[in-house]
Amino acid sequence: MEWLPFSLYLLGTGLCRAASTQGPGLDQPSAVKARRGESVTLPCSCDVCNYPDFHSEWHFAGGNSGPGTILTVKTTIGSKHLDPQCKFSMMHQRNSSSLLLIKNLQINDQGTYVCTMIKNVPPPMVILKGPGTQLEVYALPKVWLSASPSEAALPMALVTCEVRDFYPQSLYAILNAACGGYAVLADNASVVMTGDGTFNTTLQAWVNVTDCQNGTEVTCLVRQLTAETHRILWIPRAKNKALLPVPIILIRFIFGGAVVLWFIFLLGCFMKSLPGPAAALSSLHNASHPVDPQAGGGRADVPELE
Repeated sequence: MEWLPFSLYLLGTGLCRAASTQGPGLDQPSAVKARRGESVTLPCSCDVCNYPDFHSEWHFAGGNSGPGTILTVKTTIGSKHLDPQCKFSMMHQRNSSSLLLIKNLQINDQGTYVCTMIKNVPPPMVILKGPGTQLEVYALPKVWLSASPSEAALPMALVTCEVRDFYPQSLYAILNAACGGYAVLADNASVVMTGDGTFNTTLQAWVNVTDCQNGTEVTCLVRQLTAETHRILWIPRAKNKALLPVPIILIRFIFGGAVVLWFIFLLGCFMKSLPGPAAALSSLHNASHPVDPQAGGGRADVPELE
């Protein structure tokens, strides 16, 4: 029963519009730009009306030529929100103006918003319709800049500039190196649309720092609408890891082999100078065997003194 006044209002409006008169037009801005995730207020007013009591409606066309969807209705009794999350809300001001508040803007909120104002008291009924406001939603890009050294032992680095979650698709992006040359890869023009309607792109380039004393500074510049984003990365000069010439490597190999053979020869000579195992055992046996005095050997006879 609480929606009965709105139902009667809409029914009475439909029956009486045939006998209504058209008054002066409503003033609406032709276009409004707002950032995704923020809130925006769309104004609608009639400066010469000064109605003490009026009703208003807001319609969303969504970019097509149809009549649009009724978003919200406001009367003197109250407001009726036709979306469950109350994304859209409306307020009236005394100078015959209606304001539409849209929360948490997303890409699919783009389109034309038309304001309609209805005056019932005093008669006759007057219906005012605005030209509509084109709402444009944009999303600023998120930029990351990184570099990875090359696989080969060369003073080069692969620089990658990732641009994410931007809208609209038109975007200006460029890589610059303060010192040294760079070669941009051929597939940098590819732009991919994501599930939420935004776009992603990637720029890559090989940066050569051979002629740079310490390294070079690489900048990724991204420009969208009136906003600019800069990302700066320092790339140090790579160490010289070039291979030695073949003759030098061969000489080092031969010299190392000769030194190893010389040590082996000295070790063999030292081992030969040591007594063998048989000689060592014989010496040990003679030193430990007792001497027999009757054998007549191993000891000289000493004459006895008288």
